[in-house]
Amino acid sequence: MRKFIWAAGALGLAAAFTATPVKACTTVVVGKKATTDGSTLVARNEDIGAWSKHFYVHQATSNGPTTYVSEDNGFKTSLPKTALRYTSTPDGEQVNGQWIFGENGVNSENVAMSATESGTTNKKGLKADNLVKNGISEASMLDVILPYIHSAKEGVQRLGQVVEKSKAVPKTMGSASTNLVKKVKA
Repeated sequence: MRKFIWAAGALGLAAAFTATPVKACTTVVVGKKATTDGSTLVARNEDIGAWSKHFYVHQATSNGPTTYVSEDNGFKTSLPKTALRYTSTPDGEQVNGQWIFGENGVNSENVAMSATESGTTNKKGLKADNLVKNGISEASMLDVILPYIHSAKEGVQRLGQVVEKSKAVPKTMGSASTNLVKKVKA
């Protein structure tokens, strides 16, 4: 554990002293076999200012909401009634009672997910895969996917189904990429 913390600190210092400023959202997931005490560690940052983050635990439910509407951009989709327990690290303020930008977390099946990274899409890419105003974005991905999956494969399939059903390709700063880590182990 100490080696990991030292290495992360050294990497952070090296990044702080680079000559070229870099904008990049980052998620770090460390599995329980990579820590001396068996902990699973998840951390995130973002490149657009200093926003406070919260660590939030969403409890499992068998009678949850069946509709999700994003307070970020109005994206809407249906949800299963049964949801797994999961964690998230949303921005410090709620919007109309909803945590947004949950970004990363781990569910009770020990599947980790990150929806923190965005990339700018060039004009050629936009012609092939155009974006829509109310598509699923980073702000919603974690809450719409992670509580309903038991593996990384299910996560990718669920995200594809949500996009296909709603005809809503993500619109954030470009196309959002979601990283699912199969059963956090090492």
